[in-house]
Amino acid sequence: MASFIRSTMALAWSPLKSTVFAAVSRPATSLPAAASPATSVLCNAVRHMSYKLKTNSAAKKRFVALPSGKFKHWRSGKRHINTGMDRGRLNKAGIASYATPRQSKHLRRLMPYA
Repeated sequence: MASFIRSTMALAWSPLKSTVFAAVSRPATSLPAAASPATSVLCNAVRHMSYKLKTNSAAKKRFVALPSGKFKHWRSGKRHINTGMDRGRLNKAGIASYATPRQSKHLRRLMPYA
C-alpha cells in the first residue's frame, strides 16, 4: 500500500503533468499567436535592435569627453623621479591638455558614448 501511495504521489508532482495542464488551461484566441499585432511589433523591435558598442577601458581612464566634443587628458611626467626636473617643466606637467583633431577622431571610435 505504501509503495502505491508513493507512486501516485510521484505522478501527481511530475513536471509532464503540470505542463500538459498549463497547455490545456490556456484560453483560446481567434488569432494565431504569430499573427497577433502586439507580438509582431515586439518581434520586429527586437529583430532590428542594433548592438551595443564597448567603450575602450584604456581610453576612458585617460581621457575625459567635454561638451564641446574635445577630449581632455592629463600630461605625463609628474608622478615620480622629479628631483632633477626644472620647476617650470614640472608645473606644466600638472596642466591639462587637449587631444589633437587626429586623436579625437580615434577617441570617438574608442569611446562611442562619450
